[in-house]
Amino acid sequence: MNIMDFRRLRDLDLAGFATNVITQLGGSSMAAIDSHVSTALATAIGSLPATLETEAAAAAVARDASRAAVAQKNQTRRALIALLKQVRDTLVANNAPKDEYAVAGFDYQDQVPTSYTAQDPTDLSAFGYSNGVITMRFAGNNKPGRVVYEIWRRHGDTVGWSIHGLTRRQRYVDTPVTPGQYYEYKVRAVAARSASNFSNTAVVYGAV
Repeated sequence: MNIMDFRRLRDLDLAGFATNVITQLGGSSMAAIDSHVSTALATAIGSLPATLETEAAAAAVARDASRAAVAQKNQTRRALIALLKQVRDTLVANNAPKDEYAVAGFDYQDQVPTSYTAQDPTDLSAFGYSNGVITMRFAGNNKPGRVVYEIWRRHGDTVGWSIHGLTRRQRYVDTPVTPGQYYEYKVRAVAARSASNFSNTAVVYGAV
């Protein structure tokens, strides 16, 4: 004989279980229990199964809302950090003085006094995914830490170019984008006192 522990049932299953118990208490199938006791127990259980169902549904909605809120918060935080990093990287790329870091609260690192000529990035490639993410890779061809790479983008093949992001790495992720729409990218390296030529262009969701 299988014995079910009702205490382990999920909320909605427990509510259904209790509803059936009320039904059985009101009939003759549980004759071992005195009728007065059956009535008292059924009355005591009363609307609790329905209340549990309602509260379980509300709790599920609250959990989903909480998860969504946390996910949105994390997305906003990542976007904000990325943009703040772009600001700081731009200060670095333009050899900004220490006081310009200080007014914004950024840490200042002494710039390397020797000049460096930014080399042209090459082999840019880009790939778009159905979830609204485009990933890019390229060969920087520069010494580590000496340049910032500007990511330029145009959304449509008849519009102008504009700077879209900055990175010190030889890869970049653009999100969110609209899958199926035309995006074209190019990259250049910027040192303290020089800028390279642009790389080749890479097109996503369109013909070159």
